[in-house]
Amino acid sequence: MLSAITNVVQNTGKSVLTGGLDALEFIGKKTMNVLAESDPGFKRTKTLMERTVSLSQMLREAKEKEKQRLAQQLTMERTAHYGMLFDEYQGLSHLEALEILSNESESKVQSFLASLDGEKLELLKNDLISIKDIFAAKELENEESQEEQGLEEKGEEFARMLTELLFELHVAATPDKLNKAMRKAHDWVEEDQTVVSVDVAKESEEETKKKEKEEKPQDPQEDKKEEKRTKTIEEVYMLSIESLAEVTARCIEQLHKVAELILHGQEEEKPAQDQAKVLIKLTTAMCNEVASLSKKFTTSLTTAGSNKKAEVLNPMLSSVLLEGCNSTTYIQDAFQLLLPVLQVSHIQTSCLKAQP
Repeated sequence: MLSAITNVVQNTGKSVLTGGLDALEFIGKKTMNVLAESDPGFKRTKTLMERTVSLSQMLREAKEKEKQRLAQQLTMERTAHYGMLFDEYQGLSHLEALEILSNESESKVQSFLASLDGEKLELLKNDLISIKDIFAAKELENEESQEEQGLEEKGEEFARMLTELLFELHVAATPDKLNKAMRKAHDWVEEDQTVVSVDVAKESEEETKKKEKEEKPQDPQEDKKEEKRTKTIEEVYMLSIESLAEVTARCIEQLHKVAELILHGQEEEKPAQDQAKVLIKLTTAMCNEVASLSKKFTTSLTTAGSNKKAEVLNPMLSSVLLEGCNSTTYIQDAFQLLLPVLQVSHIQTSCLKAQP
């Protein structure tokens, strides 16, 4: 009889516990739905954070899959895989570091808010929301205008603009690596404006060379110039993907360094709202430049593959345009990761001002 009573008590306890957990889960879901309905930006913010935080993991998985595929092919040739090249230029490392910095800053923001109440809490929340609104406006602008017009500016002009914007941020950062990558990309595209397709029959090439040798002696320097002038469609495609990967990696590296300097090494105080507006200009300039480069790469590809069939040329053109769009997306997502960094910076500045 005692055993029967014990079983009844245990079963009743399990039912109560299960029912309680189900009720909590139901209440939790209803609460999240109410929050989402009352705050139109709630779902948007949640989706954005999920997308940016998992970006480096997504890129790493894509790179590992490509490594496995290449290992099966047993090839020693350098591959035009964006993810692998992006990692070679330390883009993935800087993106992961920026994500960590962003997550740590978000934790600090929430911890500090939890320590306040009353008027102080409301004032700080209003300040943080004003910073968030600037970032949200930038995200909305990106969604409404996915294809931004690229700036037709030379490497020197882009370098000048970046330097001025970094100075305006009041951080001691110089965009040397990014400027170098941009100049290198512009240089080979400009050299390639007179690309001559070399995908012709080998026999006709040899005959032409023989005739030229008979007519006049060849100058070795002229041969070198000719080699520089002519690239195969495969070479142009490889250079295009590699340039996009390098430039994007340098953009992410620059944003990572800016985030660290905002937290630890500002030359002088500047309101976080003003810094957010400058960062919008900075990332917009980066995105425009990448978009401009990808269009120039497709032009070079079209010239180099003028005698190729559409089924050979079109996949390469589509790939370059796709990676160009992906590059701008990575830069925009990295920009969104800077939001908690600016919010922490604002909190630190506010605390210093509050001290007697």
